[in-house]
Amino acid sequence: MASELLALKKASGLSFAQLSQKTHYAKSSWERWVNGKQFPPRHAVESLAGLCGTPSAQLLGLWDRAQAEREAGGGPGAGAEGAEGAEQASDAGAEPDEGGAQETADSPSRGRRSRFLRWAAVLGPVLVGGALVAWFTLGLGSTSAAPQPSPSVKVAGPQTGCKGAACEGRDPKKMNCGADAVTVRTGSIPKDLVIELRYSRACQAAWGRISFAEIGATVVVNNSDGAAQADVVHFDRDVYSPLIAAPDDGSVWVCAALPKDKARSCTGRFIPSQEED
Repeated sequence: MASELLALKKASGLSFAQLSQKTHYAKSSWERWVNGKQFPPRHAVESLAGLCGTPSAQLLGLWDRAQAEREAGGGPGAGAEGAEGAEQASDAGAEPDEGGAQETADSPSRGRRSRFLRWAAVLGPVLVGGALVAWFTLGLGSTSAAPQPSPSVKVAGPQTGCKGAACEGRDPKKMNCGADAVTVRTGSIPKDLVIELRYSRACQAAWGRISFAEIGATVVVNNSDGAAQADVVHFDRDVYSPLIAAPDDGSVWVCAALPKDKARSCTGRFIPSQEED
C-alpha cells in the first residue's frame, strides 16, 4: 500500500505540508503512511486519490484486500485495527498505530519500498500524467484484466463465533468477524481522529473503530433497534467497540467524542439490505 501512496504523492507534486492543508490529516500522519511506517485508513487513501484525480476504485480494492489479509493474520501489531488487543492494536484487523516500532532491514515496509524502487527503475518513465491513471485503473500493470469495482459487502463469509443478536457485546476479533469485514462508513474529528463503521456479513454484525485518537476518546456503535456498544481509548491511540447486531433491514452508525473539548462526530447510517451485492 505504501508504494502506491508514494507513487501518487510523487505524481501529485504535493509536499506533506500541502497534503495536510488539503485534507484533515496531519503532515506527520501522511509521512508515516507514505513511507510505510503505518497502514493508512481507508478514507485517507480515498482522499489522496481524489486530490490526484486518480480513480479510487482500484486503490480502495487494494486497501480492502490488504486489510483482509491483516485481519486474517490477526497480529496485534497490524496497525490501525491496532486497538484490538493492541487494536487496542485494532479490531479484527488493520490500520493505524504499529506501536512506533523502528524498521528493521527485513521489515515489511522496507520490503515494500524496495519492491517499489525496483518497479520504478523499470516503469519510471511511464508513471507520468495519464499513465498513472492507467497504472491503477488496469490493476498495477495488468494488460488483460478489466478494472475491478471497489468491494462493498461480501456475500459469503468464513466460519464465525456468532451471528446477529448473538454477537451483541462480543469481541469482533475473537468471533472472527474481521475475516470478511468491510469499512462501510467513515468520518472524522479534525485534525487526525478517524472514525470507521466496520460490517461483517458473515456475523450480521457491526462495530465502531477510531484511530489516531487521544486517551479518553470514546467510540459508540448504534443500531436502529436502540442498542449501543461503546469503548474508550485507555492507552495508545486506537480502540474499537464490541459488536452490535446489524439486521438486513435495520441501520447502524458510529459516533466518536473527544474527552477535552467534547467535540463529537458520527458516520452516516448503513443499511445492509440496501447496499449488498
